[in-house]
Amino acid sequence: TDVELPGLRPLPPPVAPDEQVYSYLTPGIRKTTVEELEDQWGNLGFQIRPLNGYVKYTWQNRRWDMGEFVPAPYILLHINSGALHYGVSCFEGLKAFACKDGMVRMMNPRLNASRMQEGAIKLRMPQVPTEMFVEGVSEAVKRNVEFVPPYGNNASMYIRPLLFASGQMLGLSPLSEEYTFMATVLPAGGYFGKSGGEEGIDAMVMEEHDRAAPQGTGAVKAAGNYAADLEPVHNAKEKGFGTTLYLDAKERRYVEEFSVCNFVGITKDGKYVTPKSEAILASTTNRMLQQLAKDEGIEVEQRPIDFDAEIENFAEIGMVGTAAVVVRVRSIQRGDRIFRTDSFDTLSRLRAKFTAIQCGELPDAHSWMVDVCPVVTRQ
Repeated sequence: TDVELPGLRPLPPPVAPDEQVYSYLTPGIRKTTVEELEDQWGNLGFQIRPLNGYVKYTWQNRRWDMGEFVPAPYILLHINSGALHYGVSCFEGLKAFACKDGMVRMMNPRLNASRMQEGAIKLRMPQVPTEMFVEGVSEAVKRNVEFVPPYGNNASMYIRPLLFASGQMLGLSPLSEEYTFMATVLPAGGYFGKSGGEEGIDAMVMEEHDRAAPQGTGAVKAAGNYAADLEPVHNAKEKGFGTTLYLDAKERRYVEEFSVCNFVGITKDGKYVTPKSEAILASTTNRMLQQLAKDEGIEVEQRPIDFDAEIENFAEIGMVGTAAVVVRVRSIQRGDRIFRTDSFDTLSRLRAKFTAIQCGELPDAHSWMVDVCPVVTRQ
């Protein structure tokens, strides 16, 4: 589907005599300037900064509109929307990079489009066509391209696509008749800041909380999945831990996920191992890292991991995700037992290859990178 994104949407049709129209004003908005970021490109952190605007599409009458660019970081939403009351919402995360050759490129947006389609099916929302997804996130980057961090700063433009029921719902049936797909962007450094580099972070196994139920929504990027980790992760951080680790909800035996990341490990005999479960969200970064590991001849296993029986077999453990990339986990505590790792060599090497592909320093052998536009030349 060809997607057009006019700066302004055509005027709405006249209202009926018995209808009322209200006008809403946004709060005052102070937008970020490039000048404010000139000395921060290498230390951006992971935070929201109001930029030029975002891209938005609306699904009504069983079809998607042509999309629009919205300059204000707000949206007018019905008070009975399905997203607000029933959590009918899923999102994605991907990145764009200023590459060494002067082009801005996104990493593997079609993989994210596919995953969002899986979430839409699970939550009974209309799917976002792949081409519309790619065009929408690309347009969001183009409209904010001056905020793509310059090459060489170990930073990127983080892209957050979101699909949700913006129309009204009362009960689970009938479904909403209106849905919104949008793409917002922000310049970003590492999700865990500088602490997640080679130094690593400490994790705490959750014994009294579950992230997702078997055969529930854990395998899709549903917004409500993350709410389940709010109390546990903040409690863990208050105790001095950097993140949480969840075991399966049924037996509390098998490794599932860290707070917002996949679990990956390198065994003492050199295998790349990551859990397999119907309650785990498949990280796009994890999928690509597995491919890089196979390229090196490393044996890759995606299978159940019995925590107590196997945790001592790992030489390296990392948490993997789009925002985090690969962060070393130096210790995991379960009750009074603490497991520590001393190495991060293999995962660090795979991460280095991965990030070098992202910024154009290594060949893109698997055609993951998609051109967006030239970088903005800075004086």
